[in-house]
Amino acid sequence: MDKFLKRKHDSGTDSASKNTSNVNDDTFNDENKIKKVNRQYCNDYLNFGFTYVDENDCQIPLCVLKPHTIAESLILPACSEIVQIMFGDDAKKEIMKIPHSDDTIKNRIIHMSDDIEKTVTNKLTTNKLYFALQIYESTDISGIAHVLGFVRFIDENKIVNQFLCCKQLTERTTGQNVFDSISSYLDKFNITWDQCVGICTDGAPSMVGSIKGFTTLAKKKNPNIISTHCFLHRESLISKTLPITLKSVLDKIVSMVNYIKSRPLQSRLFKKLCESMEAQHVCLLLHCEVRWLSRGKVLNRILELKNELLMFFQNEGNTVFISFLTDDIWCVKMAYLADIFNYLNSVNAGMQGKNENIHG
Repeated sequence: MDKFLKRKHDSGTDSASKNTSNVNDDTFNDENKIKKVNRQYCNDYLNFGFTYVDENDCQIPLCVLKPHTIAESLILPACSEIVQIMFGDDAKKEIMKIPHSDDTIKNRIIHMSDDIEKTVTNKLTTNKLYFALQIYESTDISGIAHVLGFVRFIDENKIVNQFLCCKQLTERTTGQNVFDSISSYLDKFNITWDQCVGICTDGAPSMVGSIKGFTTLAKKKNPNIISTHCFLHRESLISKTLPITLKSVLDKIVSMVNYIKSRPLQSRLFKKLCESMEAQHVCLLLHCEVRWLSRGKVLNRILELKNELLMFFQNEGNTVFISFLTDDIWCVKMAYLADIFNYLNSVNAGMQGKNENIHG
């Protein structure tokens, strides 16, 4: 983020530098040169709305938060230019009359949200439609817990999937707190639990606990509710428990990747080597513990660039990594890990998107 900051020079330093006339300028400049250091990305930067992208093996800050003024600075100029080309100057003038201040954009977003909420709740209340709920509790970057609700129901012989609500949990995130939050929202619009036929949650104890879990409390209101939960989170937790022999292989692979990716010079040299060897890929992938698909992708990329990695470490004289890549048993374990995580990633990806089902 320091790349976005332009700091002011200290006036005291400037005045002091002007008074040192007896000191040789070249010597003074050499002694006071400050080596530029590129700060590595930290996950805490996301709290300030920043992530990063790789450009030429260099981490470039990227702001992920977009202000409402983007309509004034980006959308409206682009839209007016398109309209002018397609329909002429008169149409452009009409477009420019549309209010686009940040407050206007904010109010319209609120009105759109209220309209969607009113439409969905009216259908459930007026027609007494049966519905299924999907509940998910999450914490945002500021540490505030929210519970998200999605609803599915049949309207005019069509299955409708719609976002229902987002409620803030001000205190604890227990099953009772989640249930009270959702129940109060349903009561607000006169939607009864008797209309709920199914609930889907994650596998957290606060959701599926047999005594105080959210689904247990909901079934006390309607015993006919069918409850299901997502298995991907449990799959991810189980996959972290590896035997020591396989865990050591994964750790060594992460060390290899970090050895190259953490140094811009090494990354450039490795990229040049891959290009000269006409490899399918020219860079490695960083491992991120919180991303469920990360390990499978990293392992597959290492396998595909195994020969390039071996040659690179031979040029670097890194005997430790060379001994691993030339060990047949170690490479077999690496291939085994890659196959296992590749299957897990396929199951995970197969559950993403709309109307996706896994058939046995």
